[in-house]
Amino acid sequence: MSESVSASASMTEGWQRASKWSVLHFLFEQLKHSVNLAFYAVPALLLGAHNNIPEELMPLLLLGLGVTFVVSGVLKYWFFQFTVSKTGIAIRSGVFDRTYTDLPFERIQNVKFDQPFYFRFNDMLVVTLDTAGSAKQEARFAGVTRDYAEAVKHTILQARKVLQTQTQDASDKEAVSSESDISDRVINRRSIKDLVLHGITNNRIWILLGAAAPFYEQGTNWVIEQMTALRPHIEQWFGSEAVTFWYVGVMTAMVAFGLLVIMALLSVGGSILMYYGYTLSKREDKYIRRSGLINRQEVSMKHSRIQVFRMQQDWLDRLLKRVNLYFEQNVTGTQYQPEAKATNKLLVPSVTVAEAETLADDVFAQQHARHIQYTGAHVRYFWRLMFIVVLPLTLGVGSLTIGILGAYGVLLTLAFVGCASVVARACWKRWGLAHDENYIYLRKGAFGVDYWCFPRNKLQQVALRTNIFMKKRRLVSLDLILASGKLTMPYLAEEVAYALADHSLAEIERDKPGWM
Repeated sequence: MSESVSASASMTEGWQRASKWSVLHFLFEQLKHSVNLAFYAVPALLLGAHNNIPEELMPLLLLGLGVTFVVSGVLKYWFFQFTVSKTGIAIRSGVFDRTYTDLPFERIQNVKFDQPFYFRFNDMLVVTLDTAGSAKQEARFAGVTRDYAEAVKHTILQARKVLQTQTQDASDKEAVSSESDISDRVINRRSIKDLVLHGITNNRIWILLGAAAPFYEQGTNWVIEQMTALRPHIEQWFGSEAVTFWYVGVMTAMVAFGLLVIMALLSVGGSILMYYGYTLSKREDKYIRRSGLINRQEVSMKHSRIQVFRMQQDWLDRLLKRVNLYFEQNVTGTQYQPEAKATNKLLVPSVTVAEAETLADDVFAQQHARHIQYTGAHVRYFWRLMFIVVLPLTLGVGSLTIGILGAYGVLLTLAFVGCASVVARACWKRWGLAHDENYIYLRKGAFGVDYWCFPRNKLQQVALRTNIFMKKRRLVSLDLILASGKLTMPYLAEEVAYALADHSLAEIERDKPGWM
């Protein structure tokens, strides 16, 4: 599709290419693959492989890599073609391994708009069409105009409405209208303060710490040098007897505190980059999330496709009285994606408890996830954690500490047993299952707490698992299988599990509701 072609004219059948600006997208994708490869190649070069390459060939090698990088991106653009027909979208891609994807409109779940930083200057978009099938059969258009993207979205939505009205009465068909005629209603916004709290309470910086492993040695050497330089002064002030304990303890605490501060700052920065300008809007029966500082993103999710909502509160969220609210839909065939880019999951970050309740009621009216009485797991689940998790860990910690510290190791082992027992008990007490006439609820956590809620008619399968130890006590583990995944309630009384399963499945068999 050339830039001079209008949106309406380009919606005709026939193979076409995206805008020439889409080369930027293919080059950037190629750059990301090159960076991933560099994580393996750079350490090998630093360890001495570069000594086997003559210095006079290094410029030619770098030039060859650069040319290959550019040519690869251009070829990917040239061999990428697509067509939008009356029934669906087809894509041909690949340079050597040619791939053909045929995507009917009825299989498209979500239409997502991304605007990377390299498309901001000309207001072009990357359009991702999420499906209920294999993740490899997603459709993606890079470098299309906003008008064309909206035209594709409108075509898909209208085609889906036509398919839906074919199964309805003639009176229902007259109610079909264009989505573009209805304006968005903003139902939630996130301020900078909210995003800072989200960054602090949802620290994902451990991934970056793992990627920085090759630089740990240099950092450790620097810390040791600083400690060596300060040691004479500390001995002069406090004396040689106390210097070792004081010196090591203070320096360890300072290093740990410095790392925590750095991690928090990086996490806050990532939160602002991903969710800056966050708005959650509602248009007819669709929720639309827009956010992003450098790369603007737009994700839409149809209300009827939402399978479950989850209120997530870690221990720090509970102290700050904040909730991360997730709306989740079908995940069949999808691959893992970061929370900001996931098309099957819509996150409202760090809302207050009252805001979370309001949004949850908007999705599932008259839900009582935070206020209903839960049936807990049997006490044998606690003893299972003690014998299967805590006991082996205690033996390992005890053998290590007693072997090194002798009698003092016994005290450390007892302290570990006490802390591990408290955590195990908190996990056991937090488990809970409840239900009413419309919804099923699940609760889990330890010092934090997560709530799940989903309508009974979204339930697809129920599985009851037991073993010889549970059978004697008439206990089962209940698996509730939805299109969004599996939820499990362990060590539940047999009569409670069977009553819930029989009642829910009988209701579904009688009413035959549509879970999509």
